[in-house]
Amino acid sequence: MYFKQFLLILAIMIVGCLPSMAQEETKTSTEELKGKLDGIDENVTTLMTDVEGLKKLKISGYFQAQYEKSELMKGIATSPYDNTDFAQSRFRIRRGRVKITYDAGLTQFVFQGDFSNNTSTANTGNNSYGFALKDFYLNITDPWTKMVDFTIGQFNRPVYEVEYSSSQREAPERSATCLKLYPNERDLGAMFSIHPEDWFKLQLAVFNNSFLSSVGEPNPAFRDDNVYYMARLTKQIPLMEGLDLDLGVHTRMGQIRSNSRMILASDVPMTARTVAKGVDSASTNYGLNVSKNWFGFEMQLYWDFLGGMKLLGEYWTGSTVDQLALGAGLIANKTNGKVDSLAPSTTPVRKRDFAGFYVMLVKNLGTEWQLAARLDQYNPNTKIDIAKVDNAADLAITTIGFGIHNYTFQNIRITLWYDMPKTKLQPSNIVGGKETSVMLVDPKDNLLTLRFQYKF
Repeated sequence: MYFKQFLLILAIMIVGCLPSMAQEETKTSTEELKGKLDGIDENVTTLMTDVEGLKKLKISGYFQAQYEKSELMKGIATSPYDNTDFAQSRFRIRRGRVKITYDAGLTQFVFQGDFSNNTSTANTGNNSYGFALKDFYLNITDPWTKMVDFTIGQFNRPVYEVEYSSSQREAPERSATCLKLYPNERDLGAMFSIHPEDWFKLQLAVFNNSFLSSVGEPNPAFRDDNVYYMARLTKQIPLMEGLDLDLGVHTRMGQIRSNSRMILASDVPMTARTVAKGVDSASTNYGLNVSKNWFGFEMQLYWDFLGGMKLLGEYWTGSTVDQLALGAGLIANKTNGKVDSLAPSTTPVRKRDFAGFYVMLVKNLGTEWQLAARLDQYNPNTKIDIAKVDNAADLAITTIGFGIHNYTFQNIRITLWYDMPKTKLQPSNIVGGKETSVMLVDPKDNLLTLRFQYKF
């Protein structure tokens, strides 16, 4: 009897414990599930933060591989205006750009490098190949009006053709004047850009005057080199429906310190480098500021006519300095291997007045084809009489170029372009039975370019 009562009590106790055990198990499972869900929520939050950061990061670039064929027996130049290489035909990688931009809204950081076998983009400026730094700068937008930008670092100088990307430009290379005035396009400096709504855009910049990295500004070997200043003002003018006009002006103002007592005026022949006649050799010329100033005008006309067309051009004029004459001064004294002072260079500094322009017409043919033609002229010395020219570097060159682009394949542009440079020739000049003219026959320097570009 007692045994039966014991079993009954035991059964009642077991049944009574079951709900509490179930509740405990349910509580434990719920906490575990909540922990798992909270963990997923934290992971999602972290992932969203990472995604937002990645959205600010942009990687872009383009690759240009091309085949060139020249009629110039001496060889193909880096451009039609600078004969430095020695191959009548070749394949080459013209540009291989990779650009990284981190855009946080009011601030942007930009880095761009160029991988190519182009001698003109090498850091040393000599026949070395590989990587060259292009853009490396910080940009800040004012948070109040958002109409003013401040840029500091290495970036494009404020000129239309310089800022017009090589991935979009219709001619394979920039105009002769642009190549001469703005080697490598970029420089180290700072710039304010003011753009109130659609009224106008004003760029005010200051750059180094002797930066010798990937940008080839001449260095006159003085410790107190001046900076130079640039300004550009542009305005968009809607003329009528489907017809717009963009106008602009810019200037470059600066000086180079002479490292020589001899300064040649623009109208003095090159032979005056070694012949004292006609050379200003006053001792006060050493350390004198030699002007390097010019002005430019730009125009772009856009017309929505049968698929679209545009007419554009630029004109430059001013004075520069013969960069070949700006070698380092002679070392006068050294102490423990360090230069104490420099003596004047024996090479004269040569001033040069120049003028140059280009005009280009571009016409779309449907959505896959585009035609372009350009007239380009550079006169390196407008003051000297052509009969007095004793160096081919003072002769004007006019180039007619034309080509066709194809956009059939996604991200790819195929370009076929032909340049025909023509040098202004001197009249025949016989002195003592000897021909003294530096050039009587136009060089055979036409250049055919077949380019394949991939842009991403």
